[in-house]
Amino acid sequence: EQMLYNLRHYQGNGVTPLWTNWLRQRADLRFTCLINDVGAFNTFMLDVVRSVDGVRETSTVLSFGGRADIDTLLELEMEVSTNNMIAANVMIDVQPGLDRKCFQHLLDLPRHPEVKRVWLLNCYHSQDSDLMLLLLGKKISSITGYVMSWVRTAPGVVDTEVLTVMDWRWLAGPDDLVDLAELFFTRMVLDGE
Repeated sequence: EQMLYNLRHYQGNGVTPLWTNWLRQRADLRFTCLINDVGAFNTFMLDVVRSVDGVRETSTVLSFGGRADIDTLLELEMEVSTNNMIAANVMIDVQPGLDRKCFQHLLDLPRHPEVKRVWLLNCYHSQDSDLMLLLLGKKISSITGYVMSWVRTAPGVVDTEVLTVMDWRWLAGPDDLVDLAELFFTRMVLDGE
């Protein structure tokens, strides 16, 4: 509870908490932040997160590029309750040398009637995975089918791990989500040039 309170009430420069969620498999609390100042993020982690009684360990996955879908982000932000949606973080391992091809293939997947892509982020420097894909849907079976049929068959995909997200809470406002989408859209365009 103290962690949630700290995240909800944090007012600092350089770090914007966007939302929190529980991961079903481990009952871990995770949160997503937009970071504009790495030094501020270090202070945020020490003072807001790691200082809370009961925190046993922390880990961070940073992304310096990717693509966020502004329409899906804003649609989710407008929802009264996110509990009727199922979200999944798909952690994707990519064969070195096929990174760009795999990323572009995943961006170019057709729309699915029951699954929405929120973002596709690169995290190549992470020890856990190379890409992170956030998916939303009303049924876990639809998300599983999407991953098995469309994601795992993409050129360069070596392995995937689906982490089901439950009970997330918004901390961000519409302007924060627009900033997030603009940042990743801008980086994607610059990376492609």
